[in-house]
Amino acid sequence: MRLRTLCLIACLALVVVGVAACAVPIETGLDDEAANRIFVALDHATIEVSKEPDPGTEGKWRVSVAESDVARALTVMRDEGLPRQDKPGVLDAVGKGSLVPSEAAEHAQLIAAIASELERSLQSIDGVLVARVHLNVPAPSPLRDLAPPRGTASVLVEHRGAMPPISADSVQRLVAGGVTGLLATDVVVVMMPHASAPTPGTGDLAHVGPIAVARASVQKLQAALVGLVALVAILAGVTLVLYSRLARARIASMQESSPLPR
Repeated sequence: MRLRTLCLIACLALVVVGVAACAVPIETGLDDEAANRIFVALDHATIEVSKEPDPGTEGKWRVSVAESDVARALTVMRDEGLPRQDKPGVLDAVGKGSLVPSEAAEHAQLIAAIASELERSLQSIDGVLVARVHLNVPAPSPLRDLAPPRGTASVLVEHRGAMPPISADSVQRLVAGGVTGLLATDVVVVMMPHASAPTPGTGDLAHVGPIAVARASVQKLQAALVGLVALVAILAGVTLVLYSRLARARIASMQESSPLPR
C-alpha cells in the first residue's frame, strides 16, 4: 500500500513539473532563414528556444519557447521586427495586375519591386531591423525628346543599438546603384536607433518553486527535478520491497527456530 502511494505521488510530481516545462509554439510556417533569425534573437535574449519542423506545413519550421517565456519572447520579437514580411521582388511584381498593363502600371510595378529588392539587401545586414525604401522615379516618355526629371529616394533604417551597422553614405550608394539615373546625393537617409535586447543579469531570474535561477536555465532545472523525483520514487520503492522481504524472512526464520508445541 505504501509503495502504491509513493508511486502515485511520484507520478503527480512528474506531471506537475512536466506541465511547467512544456514548450509553446510562438511562430509556425517559417522558412529556414526566418526561423533562424527568431532563434538567434531569442537566444541572445537568454530565452530557451527550440526550432523543429512544422508538422502542419511541409518544408517549414516552427519556433517554441517555454510557456513562462511566451510574453517575453513576443516582446523581443516585436522589438526585433520579427518575423519579417517578405515583399515581392522584381520577378514577382513585373507583369502582374491587369491582362494588358499600361506603361505607367508596368513602371510603377517595376519601381515598387526595385524598392523591395533594396529593402531586402539592407535588411540582410546584421544589426538592421527594418528598412523602408521610397522611390520617386518618373517614367521616361517616348514622345518627349527631353530627359525625364531626376528621381529622388528616401530611406528609413531602424537598427539595433546606438551605432548604425552601415553608414548613410553606403546606403546612398547602394540605393543609387540600384536605380537607373538616380544620384547618391538625391537619396535621403534617416537612421533610427532601437534599444538592444536585454542582456542577462542578476535581476533576470525565474522561479521554479522556491528556487530562483536564470531564465535560460529554467528548463534544464525542471528536467533535473523530474529526474530527481523519479529517482527518489524508484529508490523508495526498492527500499520498501527489500524491507518487506527482509521482514518476511525474519518471521519465517523465527517460526522455524521456535519449538513446536507438544
